Amino acid sequence: MTFTESTTVVTRREWAVPVDPARGASHSAINAAWTAAARSYRADHQAPADAPVPASAIGLWPGDSEVVVSYETQVTPAGISVDALARYLAAYDQGTGRSPVPYERLAPAEAQLYLESATKILQGQQ
Repeated sequence: MTFTESTTVVTRREWAVPVDPARGASHSAINAAWTAAARSYRADHQAPADAPVPASAIGLWPGDSEVVVSYETQVTPAGISVDALARYLAAYDQGTGRSPVPYERLAPAEAQLYLESATKILQGQQ
């Protein structure tokens, strides 16, 4: 039996709009977050500013305390630098709530752990 192996890094970008328990979320704030997400999506995909965004590309996630507008991008690490992959891993951990701090504000020892993990992934030692 043959198989293939691949590593994909998923980055989730989110814009959270607070919800007022009595009035809900402001439509203008949701619209602004959606517009920012669409702009960011186009930039991440190197699309022109007036390019249409695919219908299922951006999601709207209502919650009790906030409405989140989000999208995800995927990167296959072939050709990606160790530092860039470490940043993607840290962004993933931050997006999933595993780390409250962005990569740029991590203590040097914590950043080093991400660099070591990224090195192992790129060398196929997962």
